[in-house]
Amino acid sequence: MIKTVLLILLGLFFVLNGINHLINTHIYEEYSLKRGLISPRLMVQLSSVVLIFGGITLMFNYLICYGVIALSIFLVIASFSIHQFWNEKDNQSKLLESMHFAKNMAILTELIYIAFS
Repeated sequence: MIKTVLLILLGLFFVLNGINHLINTHIYEEYSLKRGLISPRLMVQLSSVVLIFGGITLMFNYLICYGVIALSIFLVIASFSIHQFWNEKDNQSKLLESMHFAKNMAILTELIYIAFS
């Protein structure tokens, strides 16, 4: 029972983040452009679809393997292309990006655990 509740909450986290990407596309697009991402608008929209799809698979425990794979790929790409704390000169930016990077790695670890449990 607790695993089901936790999967629903984790799925909800991803769905809400995906919706946030859609609502605030311009903000994420601008941020992605600063990071040198190709086709920032398309990438933000694509990431929102991946986040919502992955979240729904977790929430409903349906096609969960595909959702975990999609979310894992997203987290790796986002972590290494967007949250490059090692390239930051400003200490505050470095701290912020390293926290986002670490958060993504923690969530990735959780997804791997879900996939193999």
